Amino acid sequence: MVNLSKFAERLKELMCDKSLNAPALAKAVGTDRTNITRYMRGERAPQFLTFAALIEFFDCSADYLLGLTDYQKDGKHYPEVQPFNISLIKAFKCTGKSQYGLAKQQKISASLIYDWLTGKRLPSMENLIKLSDYFETSVDYLLGREK
Repeated sequence: MVNLSKFAERLKELMCDKSLNAPALAKAVGTDRTNITRYMRGERAPQFLTFAALIEFFDCSADYLLGLTDYQKDGKHYPEVQPFNISLIKAFKCTGKSQYGLAKQQKISASLIYDWLTGKRLPSMENLIKLSDYFETSVDYLLGREK
């Protein structure tokens, strides 16, 4: 589950480091100012594309922004987020885990997994964390930002 207060805290910290206000960040990542304000208040998590834009803009770890690790960059420059379906296919191949196992263990519908694999839909932040847990890897790996 996404810890919205941790996400809000980290987002505000990153914004402060760059001396950004909500309207400036919203413009930089292509979303509405009210969305940024809601994230900063811990009222909601961003959708996949906005989240990808945020981590690319701040060049920080997805896991850090989600509050899953305390390391912002870990000394790295992160590449752009890769197409999610490609990264998910790779995760299944590299781990040898199954779609059935994912559906059963994380209580995610098979049709939703299929939609992710075919690129028809993108996961929520909560589902990204579930996928990370299932594959025993970082969210950054699932976004194609780590090998």
